[in-house]
Amino acid sequence: MSTTTTSQTTTSDTYTMNKRLGAVAMLLSATGMGLVGTFSRGATAGLADADKSVIGSFLAFGRMTTGLIGFALLLVIMKRTSLFRRTRLSPAVVMGGVSIGLSLGFYISSTLMTSIANAVFLIYTGPLFCTILASIFRKEKVSLRSGCFLFLVFIGMLLTIEIIGWDEGGLRFGLDLSASSTEYPNKPLGDLFGLLSGVFYGMALFFNGYRKDMDSIVRGTWNFTWAAVATLCMSLILKPWHGVSAFSSSNWAWAAGLFLVCGLFALGFLVVAGRNLPAVEMSTISYWECPVAIACGLLFFHESLTALGALGGLLIVGGGFAPIIVDALDRRRHPSQAPAELAQAQGGELP
Repeated sequence: MSTTTTSQTTTSDTYTMNKRLGAVAMLLSATGMGLVGTFSRGATAGLADADKSVIGSFLAFGRMTTGLIGFALLLVIMKRTSLFRRTRLSPAVVMGGVSIGLSLGFYISSTLMTSIANAVFLIYTGPLFCTILASIFRKEKVSLRSGCFLFLVFIGMLLTIEIIGWDEGGLRFGLDLSASSTEYPNKPLGDLFGLLSGVFYGMALFFNGYRKDMDSIVRGTWNFTWAAVATLCMSLILKPWHGVSAFSSSNWAWAAGLFLVCGLFALGFLVVAGRNLPAVEMSTISYWECPVAIACGLLFFHESLTALGALGGLLIVGGGFAPIIVDALDRRRHPSQAPAELAQAQGGELP
C-alpha cells in the first residue's frame, strides 16, 4: 500500500538505484506488514471479545509511535533536521498522517474480529476510495479501463463483506449485521472495521497525492507524528485501557513484536526500497503482504476461505494490482511518454 516514501527521493542527483537491493528490501518490508494480524492476535490472546474490538487503537498508537521514533532517528542520521525545520507543513500532510493512523487502528481491530484474510482484502479497497475522492475533488478522469478494474474491486468488496452471498436458497443480496460464528462472534463489526480501514487508507492515498515536492524522510516524520496523534485520540475515545491493563507478559511481548517487526523492521526496509525502486515496482511487490497475511491465517489460526470470500479477495487484489502492471507495460511500449503517477493512486504498503 502506498506510503510516505513511495516517491523516490535522493540526496544526490548522481545516486544510482540498486534494484536488487530495493526488491529484497520491499519483500522484507511487505512481509513485516503481512504479520500485523498475527502479532495483534498474540498481543490480545486471552482478552475478552469486547476488549478486542477497541484494542487496535492502542496497538496502532504504539506502532505509529515506534515509526515516528525510527523516522526521527533517520532525520538525524541522514542529516535532514535542518530540512525538516525549513519544510512548510500543509493540511494535506496532516490529513495524510491522520488518515493512515485511523486506517491502521481499524485494520488491527478488524484482524481481531474477523478473519485475517477478510481484513487484508478490505484494506486493499483503499485505491477504490482514493479514485472516487480524486475524481470528485481533483476532477481526475477515470478511463474505461481503470473504471473496469475499480468495478472489480467494488464487486470483490461486496463479496468479502457478504453483501453478495450464497445460501441454500441460492444467490442473496444484503448485509446481515446479526450474522456471527463461534470463531468470530463480532464478525460483522470486524468486516465493517476492515472496510473503514480501506476508506481511511484511500483518504491517505488521496492526501499523499499532494506535496510531492516534500522530501520522503521529512514527510514520513510528519505523517507518523500525525498518525500517532490520531491513534492516541482514537484510543482516548474508544478507551481500550481495560484490555491493556489485563496484558500479561506474553501479551506485552507480542505487542513489542508488533511495534518492532511491523514498525521499525518493516519501515526501515521500506526506506531502503524507496531509495532503490521506482514507485510502480514498489507498489507491485507490496502486494506480497496479502499472501503473507492469508498464509498466517491458514497456518497459525486454521482459518478457511469460502469460495465467494476467496473470489472477492481475488477481485480486490487483482483490481488493484492489474493497473500497476498495465501501466508498467504501457510505459515500456511508450518510453518517451512522461511517467504516470498511477502507482501512488493504486496502492502500495502502509506506513
